[in-house]
Amino acid sequence: MRLRFAPLACILVSAACFDDGGVIAGPTGDPGTGSPGEATGGSTGGPSTSTSPPTSTGDTTGSTGDEPGCPDVTSPECPCPSGQVLKDSVCVPETCAADTCHGHGVCADGPDGVTCACDEGFTGGRCDGRGADFYSRTLLMPGLADPDIYKEHDDLFLLTGTGSSLTLPIYESTDLLEFHEKKIYDPTALDPAHDYCYIWAPDLTRHDGAYHLYFSAHRVASGAPCPPGAAQDVATFHTSAPTLDLEFGIPELIHDGTPWPRTRIASGCPPEGCSRAIRIDAAAFDDGAERWLFYVWFQGGNNISSFPFSNPDAVTHHAGPALFAVQPFEEQINEAPDVFARAGKHYLSFSTGFFDSQYAMFHVVSDAVGDLTRSRAVRRHSVPIRSSADILVETHGHNSIVERRGEVFNVFHVGSFDGGGNLTDRSTHKQRIAFKPDGSIHGLNFVDLRWPGLPGHEYSLDVVTRDGTVHGPCIADGLLGAATSVRYAGICPSAGDVRVAKSDVAAFRLYYSDDGAWQGPVERPYDGFSDQLFLPIPGGTAAAVELHWNEKVTGTEYSLDVRRTDDTWVAPCAGELVLGTDISYVFTGACPTAGNNVPLQDVKELRICSAVGNDWANPSCASVPYDGVQGFVDVSIP
Repeated sequence: MRLRFAPLACILVSAACFDDGGVIAGPTGDPGTGSPGEATGGSTGGPSTSTSPPTSTGDTTGSTGDEPGCPDVTSPECPCPSGQVLKDSVCVPETCAADTCHGHGVCADGPDGVTCACDEGFTGGRCDGRGADFYSRTLLMPGLADPDIYKEHDDLFLLTGTGSSLTLPIYESTDLLEFHEKKIYDPTALDPAHDYCYIWAPDLTRHDGAYHLYFSAHRVASGAPCPPGAAQDVATFHTSAPTLDLEFGIPELIHDGTPWPRTRIASGCPPEGCSRAIRIDAAAFDDGAERWLFYVWFQGGNNISSFPFSNPDAVTHHAGPALFAVQPFEEQINEAPDVFARAGKHYLSFSTGFFDSQYAMFHVVSDAVGDLTRSRAVRRHSVPIRSSADILVETHGHNSIVERRGEVFNVFHVGSFDGGGNLTDRSTHKQRIAFKPDGSIHGLNFVDLRWPGLPGHEYSLDVVTRDGTVHGPCIADGLLGAATSVRYAGICPSAGDVRVAKSDVAAFRLYYSDDGAWQGPVERPYDGFSDQLFLPIPGGTAAAVELHWNEKVTGTEYSLDVRRTDDTWVAPCAGELVLGTDISYVFTGACPTAGNNVPLQDVKELRICSAVGNDWANPSCASVPYDGVQGFVDVSIP
């Protein structure tokens, strides 16, 4: 049905505004769309989304009265000009409602209707779309390291971190993009008896109406050399401010004169043990039922512990070489704890390695704060970037998590290195976090790629960016050879070490050859956040399959069973003595527990079983079919 344009009077007098088909005359409106759902999977340009039906921001309970079939809502049957909605049979300017900007922007009323100022990464007149920069990294503050970010509300944030090492800068932002200096905290200027130096790693929180600042520093008598000699060590101090003016006072010692975890200025360990000396990287967290202080102490390296404020003597040890096994690349360093909660789960993130070496971020997930220890699965969040000459180029660490209108962001510092692998700068960046179905976090800067192999072939990988640029070969056959997997870490060693962040990648292309004549490419779109991508070469067969499964309660062990195409089982193929408490395994066909081999092309089904408390008489299992080709398999154990 063709619509006629109505005279101006039709907008004001409803009785004259119907044509012979019972439709209000006027230009058709553009119905809104629902907000996108949480990202769980990928396609080019962004994750899959779910879109709810169009909703009205006006009153949907009325009707036009004398003219049936035209409710108070702009629709193809009852159009109003853009920016207006139908109310009591009259087109009136739309006004802001709770969902006008789909929860991803700030709504403003105006004479011509509403406007939405969209949050970073969201697009469209109603902020109902995702831009190409949705998962991009943003520079927040050059030269600021060890950042901590505090949220006052969705449109006011405070950022602090390591600056000059003599004072602590505090910045303010209303949009998580532009930050401006709000305050410089100078403890030496406030404390007439002491000087402070090597000030770093602050933590800013609010509790019981006051603002609390924790920071690490050396403290000496006023006028004495700083840093001091070997008789003193770095320690953590606390101060507070009653209002958002952040007029912090003289630093205080934590739990001074008690046997509890406390500020210790003297070097060495207190009589109760090294874990009772709060040295660096304090981080306060409130889980709704209890308030905790996480901190780092020294013994054989850097270790992380915490205590509840209500019972400081109840110390929980979370990470570090003094009490847990660590990997060589961690360099005996577990530090910079940060804790946040989401969807019923708690997360402990921490950094490993020396700050001027292979610094990187990891995280642990659990239902309870006290269970956030290395007894659970330790999941990598970032990898150091190295050049084609194996020299450090970029590292990431000391992060702080913040939420804005349901979106979660990681705020961290990026370490930059010169051509000789020497640290030259640390600056604070922000990057949106994507969560997996089991609640764990996708990696910051790496993608694991797998493909089925062809006999006698070598491979070469190209990267296609969102602006259409092709970096190829990014990883050439001289590096890949006959391998059927590679970890892409944001750098192209075969293309002059050009760096391309995973969030800027639109697709990966794989070429293959057995005689110098390259075939392909096999191209797969990439969503900008996932940790894994499979490139299906026609006719190829898998050399290995990487299995991942969800983590059960702490201490649960797992095993792998394999079902052949003839329906016989090898169970267990890799038992609990092989898998232990790990939540991933690369299966090549070898069954170490059974002592035999099952070629992947003869595998019909893969099954992961778990036993809580080593109770293998009552395991919980889940299986998935397998086709002998796929490089990744995810299993969800009930």
